[in-house]
Amino acid sequence: MTDPDDFARAVHIMLDARGYRFETGIPGLETIPSWRISQPDMLLPVFLRLAEELWRQDTGGSGFGLHIVPDEISLTGHRLIGLFHVPAAIALLAIDAVLRRLADDHILTLDALADEAMRVAG
Repeated sequence: MTDPDDFARAVHIMLDARGYRFETGIPGLETIPSWRISQPDMLLPVFLRLAEELWRQDTGGSGFGLHIVPDEISLTGHRLIGLFHVPAAIALLAIDAVLRRLADDHILTLDALADEAMRVAG
């Protein structure tokens, strides 16, 4: 199992290295720092679920073995507990691929992320 806190740190490093910026469109909270957005109780479950779907579409492979649980105090209502059936590097690359598709000049909006999540959810 990949520890969610270790994976969150890897995602944070990748976000900063790639220069991604997360804009909210909310006055007074224009951006959310990458260290926060990558936490298991923030957008990491969403990133992983979208990455898992991209992986399935592109490879015909199975799921990532995500262990995501309801959490009423998290941003999305869900928290990542663990990643079981895929190497962390593959999951990280899949997240990067999703973000490259959604970002405009390395800027990702919460609206774009929400639209993609709704598309995947069907």
